Amino acid sequence: MIPKKVKSFLLKQKEGNGCYCIAINDKHLIIQCFGNPGLVGVSAPTFNMPIFEFLPILVTETFEEDFEIPFYNVNDDYVCNIYFLKLPKVSYLILVDRSEIFQVTQKYQQFAHDDNISKNKFKRLAEELDKAKHSLKKSNQEKATLIAMLSHELGTPLTSIIGYSELLIKGGSNIKSGLETIHRNALYLQHMIENTLMFGKTESGGVQTNLESTSVAVLFSDIFVTLLPAVQKKKLKLIIDKSCKDFINIDVTLCKQVLINLINNAIKYTEEGSVELKYSLVKKHYVFSVIDTGLGVAKDLQEQIFSPWERIEENSESGTGIGLFISRKLAHSMGGDIKLKYSSKEFGSIFQLILPVKDLPVVETFDRKALINNISEKSLLVIDDDYDILILIEAMLATSELKVHTAVNFTEAQTLLENEEIDLVLTDYNLGSVKASSFLETIKNKYDLPVLLMSALPSNCDKNNYLTLGFDDVITKPLSVENLLNIILTHIQR
Repeated sequence: MIPKKVKSFLLKQKEGNGCYCIAINDKHLIIQCFGNPGLVGVSAPTFNMPIFEFLPILVTETFEEDFEIPFYNVNDDYVCNIYFLKLPKVSYLILVDRSEIFQVTQKYQQFAHDDNISKNKFKRLAEELDKAKHSLKKSNQEKATLIAMLSHELGTPLTSIIGYSELLIKGGSNIKSGLETIHRNALYLQHMIENTLMFGKTESGGVQTNLESTSVAVLFSDIFVTLLPAVQKKKLKLIIDKSCKDFINIDVTLCKQVLINLINNAIKYTEEGSVELKYSLVKKHYVFSVIDTGLGVAKDLQEQIFSPWERIEENSESGTGIGLFISRKLAHSMGGDIKLKYSSKEFGSIFQLILPVKDLPVVETFDRKALINNISEKSLLVIDDDYDILILIEAMLATSELKVHTAVNFTEAQTLLENEEIDLVLTDYNLGSVKASSFLETIKNKYDLPVLLMSALPSNCDKNNYLTLGFDDVITKPLSVENLLNIILTHIQR
């Protein structure tokens, strides 16, 4: 029986549009379908199929409230609106055909002079066309913002990587120190790209944060080394107190990204003098102050500078005008804020990053040393269609004494499962045209083995979907030796 809410919605779609209705349970699995799927250009799904596999565009949705996805391209011939109706036990996805609106865009002039088209229908189609244009414009603006953010943010770590690489090539720098700087900035670059790609989620609080303990001295030292080339280029003095002994619980990557943004801005708008970074603890908040002797911000611009695309035009430095906008969004994602504490033409500016003091989450511990002592008796099977990844994982685990088998597809993997003693399986999700979920049940039931999944930048929703399918854990790419080994140690004891 279709609930009244769904019936009422379907009755509103009475203008000749094809509809197809899908019922899903609280695990996002398809349990029932209504209507003719051919009317909206899809094939009927199988029951208990995850909805995000039937409609991949839904993989980022949380399904916590009603939503609409307009003008989804099903294939070359069909375009649909997707509506989600949230109900207590069983929810519904409704596909409504909107192909007609796109045909109108191609034959607009012909239809405009066609007496057989009624004024009311033409008005309706024109309104939907306008809606489609606005939706497309918004999407293009969001993509442009992401690209602009990347171009803005990549400069600092790339400068350090290129600069120290050139010094090493010329033999003008300590090899160990230079490689450490390059590695640190490469990691920072990796995390920054991840966070930038997740930037679109900041409006809904979707940026993932990773709370960890670090010392203020280490944080400030890393920032100092990263920004030293930029300061030296402008012949400014960078004052950073690296003697603070305090340990703080923060998202190190996001915090460092925001502070580097603020200091970069200070350097950009300071022609002579200094830029200083200070730390203090005020009323259960960490306060990071960036103080410069620059040109200052006029009173009428002091709030406007936090809007995207706004810049201080008195300075000759180029920029996208989104650095402070990005920084405030990232600060909000950490539960904090950025404020312009003080600014004047005579004495410069003070920007502050303010973050709440938080306790670290309780993490389940295990006897890592004891597990490592027994790992030489264990065997891991890695499945990935990328040979470079297989070689990398073998190299990462070379010193662990764990026996590593590799396969580029499930056929090779099955041969190894039949002929070798395997204790744990690690697989990529996309193996060419095959998904790991298609052979997951075989491994779990026939061989009774834990299966770990590798995935690039999985969201919390993605992880939950993968765990619902039956994977035992999800490892985020790019892989790190420490994280990879810890997760393997957690699951390899049967």
